[in-house]
Amino acid sequence: DASLVHMTYSGRLVAPPELRGDLTDAHTRHLIDPARYYFRTNPLFETGASRYTWLNNLVCVGSGYLVEAGVAYKIAQVL
Repeated sequence: DASLVHMTYSGRLVAPPELRGDLTDAHTRHLIDPARYYFRTNPLFETGASRYTWLNNLVCVGSGYLVEAGVAYKIAQVL
């Protein structure tokens, strides 16, 4: 709908030393079981679009995992 929503996030990706090299291989890293690394994030949303101002008040956390095209996240609102 052409509304602008700004999202920033930070978080942690923690992996055992023996896995770190495999995580840098863009061709195969998505094959690594996400249970073998810790990948958490906390997105923050900001918008002036009246339709989405409810996003400005959310606190969210998420877990990330590697997919073939990059990274995917499962995000949840903290109530």
